[in-house]
Formats: sequence, C-alpha cells, structure tokens
Amino acid sequence: MERKDFLAALGLSAGSLVITSCLGACGKGDSATPTTGTPTTPTNGTKVDFTLNVSTNSDISTKGWTIMNSIIIAKNGSNYIALSSVCTHQGNPLTYNSGNNTFPCSLTDAAHGSVFDSNGTKTQGPATSNVKKYSTALTGTSLRVFEA
Repeated sequence: MERKDFLAALGLSAGSLVITSCLGACGKGDSATPTTGTPTTPTNGTKVDFTLNVSTNSDISTKGWTIMNSIIIAKNGSNYIALSSVCTHQGNPLTYNSGNNTFPCSLTDAAHGSVFDSNGTKTQGPATSNVKKYSTALTGTSLRVFEA
C-alpha cells in the first residue's frame, strides 16, 4: 500500500468514527421530551444530590417537567416530584401527565403501557417493579433533589 492510499484510508476511518458516534447520540429518546441521554447510576457509595434553578429551567416552565441526571422532576401545584426517569420494563424514558399526576413510559411508544404514580409505584404494566422516588426541597427558586 502506498503512503497516500494509507493516509486516505486512515482519514476515512477517522471520519467514520466521528460520524458514527455523533449519530449514535441521536438514537433513543422521545423527540417531544427533554433529552435523557444514557441512564446513569450513581457510583457505589454515592447518593444523588443536586440542585436545579426552577425559574430558569425552560422545560419546567413550559411543560411542567424535565429530566436531569436520569431523574424526572415534575411540578405538581407548588410541589415537586422526583423519580428515576428510567422505566423498569425496557429502560425507556418516563414522561409526566399533569392531568392525572402520573408518569407514563414514553409518549412516542405507548405500546409499552407502563404507568407509575407520584410515589413511583407501578399502577399499570408491563413493568414489573416500581421506580425509585427521590426527596425534594425548594428554597426560593433552588430545588434540591436528593436521596435521604
């Protein structure tokens, strides 16, 4: 193989890697919902504990809910609910239905059919287990989401 052919093949390979990784990020998720990314689990021994400014979060302002750190945070009146955003059936993202204060699995794939209440309890299958509920504390416009 000549040097110019080798460099051309190397350039094509590198370009393919970049394009593949960019397109892979567009794979899973609902187009009408916040980006969830790959669900993450806290490292052993660490607990979830983060804050969110609810007055500047556009998803909470417009939809009444958002997903951060694989946790769905929904506003219900003056209260906030925080649950794991990952459905226990097949790992699809949860959404929030403010009309009946429930968390259905994926707006775009209703065939999954799992629904969870505001405590994370499964009310409708095929999910076989509940999702984790997190504590919330609002101070001014700063919402703390944490494990007790």
